[in-house]
Amino acid sequence: MRDQAHNFGAVNAIAPAVLSDDPASVTIDRSGFDAVTFVLQIGAGGISFTGSNRIDFLVEHSDDATNWEAADASNILGVSPVVAGNVLSLRSAHPDASVTRVGYVDGRKGDRRYIRLRADFNGTHGTGTPIAAIAILGKPRILPAA
Repeated sequence: MRDQAHNFGAVNAIAPAVLSDDPASVTIDRSGFDAVTFVLQIGAGGISFTGSNRIDFLVEHSDDATNWEAADASNILGVSPVVAGNVLSLRSAHPDASVTRVGYVDGRKGDRRYIRLRADFNGTHGTGTPIAAIAILGKPRILPAA
């Protein structure tokens, strides 16, 4: 039997915390891996989300980890983006914890090496919302994956 533990990498994309403002973005280096899946965990909403008091989750990619652009719908798997790069938008009550998987593929010739999942808080968030995300790096070019 082959184990799974050595067939992927995992990196914190959003460190687990109760958040009421944008956390620092984590740059993920895809070097050596041909697939990325974000696993986003969101606890019960700290506020009643609305169109103006919301949290947007954005997937962005870059060639140099300096100049970022939103991933478009052709890059995103598993969810229908709200707009370019925006893979989830909390705009209504979120009373229960949830898990959302978001896949990423680079559709252009020559892979973009860097990727990130960014939580963008809009409006007023007097009470925080528990959030965490892990980037699962799959299809390693060399096994076992570090």
